[in-house]
This record gives sequence, C-alpha cells and structure tokens, in this order.
Amino acid sequence: MEKQKRHNIRFKTPKRYRLSLYNENSLNRLWTVKMGRKSLILLITVAVLAIFSGGVMLISLTPLRTFLPGYLSGSQRYHLMQVDERADSLAARLDIYGKYLDNVAGIMTGSVSPDSMMVVVDVPADSASAVKADTVALIGRNAAESEFVRMYSERENFDLDDRQELLAEAPLFVSPVRDAMVTVGNDPTVATIEVTHKDAGVHAINRGTVVDQYRSDDGGYVVIIQHPDGYLSRYSGLSRIFTRPGVNIDADSRIGRYVNDDKTPLRFELRRDGQALKPLEYIPF
Repeated sequence: MEKQKRHNIRFKTPKRYRLSLYNENSLNRLWTVKMGRKSLILLITVAVLAIFSGGVMLISLTPLRTFLPGYLSGSQRYHLMQVDERADSLAARLDIYGKYLDNVAGIMTGSVSPDSMMVVVDVPADSASAVKADTVALIGRNAAESEFVRMYSERENFDLDDRQELLAEAPLFVSPVRDAMVTVGNDPTVATIEVTHKDAGVHAINRGTVVDQYRSDDGGYVVIIQHPDGYLSRYSGLSRIFTRPGVNIDADSRIGRYVNDDKTPLRFELRRDGQALKPLEYIPF
C-alpha cells in the first residue's frame, strides 16, 4: 500500500525557457538567459508597451504630428499651403537660373557657340515667315536684303524698317494667370480674368519694381509694378499678396494668389507712359 502511494506522487515543475547565444566558430556559449512563463509574458508586455510609448512620443514631440488628420487648424493648414507654393516657385526660379548659368559656363568654356541661338532647326513651314522676321530683327540684314528694302520702300512709299524696330524693341510679356479665361467689357483697357480653378497664382508679366500695393474698398488687394520702357501693370482683386513696395521682381514671379469665390473679380490693366493700353493686344493670355 505504501509503495503504491509512493508511485502516485508527482512533482510539478514550472516550464522554463532559455535563450542562448553561441560562437559559431568555437561553439562556446556567450550569453544565456532563463525565465519562466510568467517572466516571458511580462517581458513581452513591457517590450510592446515600450515600443508603443516610443511611437507616441515620436509623433507627439516631432513635426510628424502635423500629418495626423484633424491636428492642424484651418489657418495653420492654409499657411502651410502658402509656404509650399512659395517653395515651388523658388524651386522653379532656381532651376531657370541654373540653366542660365550652365549656358554662360558653356559659352565661356567654348563648349557652346555664342551664335548657336541664331540657328533655326526643324522650323515648320507655317511659322517660317515669323521666324525669319524675328531673326532679321535680331541679327540684321545683309547687303542684298538692305538694297531690296530700300528699292521697295522708294517704290511703294512704305518704310519696312519700322516693323523690324518694333520687333527688336517690343517687350516679351507672360500671362499673369495660367489656364484662365479673359473677357473685356465696355472698357477694352480693363481685362477681367476668370479663373477656372478654385484658386490660382498671379504672376508678374515682366521684370520690374513694385511701386505700390494696398487693399481696395471691394476687399481685394491691388499691386502696381513698374516695368522697363515705361510700361506699368496693375493687378486688382488679389486675395493674398507676396510682395512689398520697392522689391525688384523677375518676369513670371509669383506676386500673389487669387481665390475664386465669385465676390471680388480679378482684373488686369496695362499702361505705357501714362496711356492705357488694350491688354489683349500685348499679353498672351
């Protein structure tokens, strides 16, 4: 009876887990850790909590928190959009300057011919006459062409040199707004720009100096820029401006932003020596 009781006695030992690191060359045990089931569960729980706490601190204490939906207010998000637009404009301007400096360096080193810009390659037939006129305005005529112009001018009583001077002196303007429709009312000197998107950037038509800017009675901003050769451009109805008086700007530089809210129209005017001009005849909208 006692023997039977002895055989029924069982010793329950807790399961233990061991993690060991060995040197694969000498097979020596370098490091060993032993733990029971409860210790293993506790270790895993602590590790998960540590990783979660680290992620929360990384997001809450760094700029990554700005990417969380609903974290930023409307004004902060609008400010970030403005900064992003300015960064894009500066990046485009730096790219233009970089290409310009590469061309200058190529001309100075001799790898690019200074007269290569006068060579016309693969000119379509329908634009050959326009390219010829521009080329004559830039590089002049030879003796035979000059003699022909003189003879034709005397016979027809018409001076052909006037148009060549206009081609050489006419400034190159760019459109103030991309992908927009332009209409004129009773006054053809005032162009109303209809923006097709929710908002759009407003650009300077040519290089110049900001001479004045203010907020008009209708709630929009007005920017006036003085350009070379006596040209003056006026932009009214802007929702936000990025310039200040006295600043020199380049052509196609972003001077403001227009939000299409159908309250304040965006208008453009062009003058030269105080005389109002028709923008549709000068600006490639």
